[in-house]
Amino acid sequence: MAVSLVCIVLLVARIDLAGVGGALLAAAPAGIAVAVGLVCLEVALRARRWQTLLQVAGPVAYPRAVAYLCVGYFANSLLPARLGDLARAHLAGHRLGIGGLVTLGTIIIERLADAGTILGAVLVLGLLTPAAHDLVWPALLLLGIGTVTGGVTVALLVGLRRLGRDLPPVLRLPLSLLMRVAHGGAALRSPRSFAVVAGLTIAAFLVAAAEYWVVAGAVGLRLTLVEAALVMGALALSTSIPAAPGSLGTYELVGLAVLMQLGAPPAAAVASVVLMHLVATLPPALVGLAAFWRLHLRLATFAPAIAPDPVPA
Repeated sequence: MAVSLVCIVLLVARIDLAGVGGALLAAAPAGIAVAVGLVCLEVALRARRWQTLLQVAGPVAYPRAVAYLCVGYFANSLLPARLGDLARAHLAGHRLGIGGLVTLGTIIIERLADAGTILGAVLVLGLLTPAAHDLVWPALLLLGIGTVTGGVTVALLVGLRRLGRDLPPVLRLPLSLLMRVAHGGAALRSPRSFAVVAGLTIAAFLVAAAEYWVVAGAVGLRLTLVEAALVMGALALSTSIPAAPGSLGTYELVGLAVLMQLGAPPAAAVASVVLMHLVATLPPALVGLAAFWRLHLRLATFAPAIAPDPVPA
């Protein structure tokens, strides 16, 4: 919450609120409607990807994947620091009979796939856009750190698993829990499933870039598709910053920083990011709210997913 508050203060200090409000009120309704349709398409693609990852524990109906994915979006709009992902893992794992840790593993794979695709896109598009060259090195650094960390983690898990019963008892339980989480990525062992997940990840990012391009045009901000993809990549990465529910503040400040680097007017830049935030958040959250009641869930069911386990006396 403090991170979001600081970002909001920095944001307000840099912009003309009246100008932002005027740009939002003048936004083209047709553009907003098209963007909402693209958001629905993106959610459909992401649900299909998650369904593929969940196959490791058995077949899951596509409508169920859509419902629990949107419940996760709804939870993220209520909970800080993207705790909605933990809520989705808990609820879906329990209701689908998969197990919370395995389901959490599939969500981690989602996040890794998104981050890798976005960083790769920012790296390539930054090279193609002179005004965005400063984004290339941070993207390359993060991509390198992620690759090395992932490789070391996999090698460590494989090594510990081979030791098996030779491990001290105190390490067996943590290893067992980690292996259950890692099992969430087992679907990627199939070349077909790997290709499906990769293709859907790229398709979802391209649709998201189109969403922002349409939204920017709706408030009179003219960007190329390459520039829109760069901004959307930065916005997507900003959601990994621990912040208030819905990534409030961090999303807008990161978007403004990238757009100003591309030469966009501050008022129009913030208006486009605020509108993108609303368009990307509200439709999935509303579907998630409907699914929440349709599945007979209660707000209290979020508690086990986000509360620490009690410590024995």
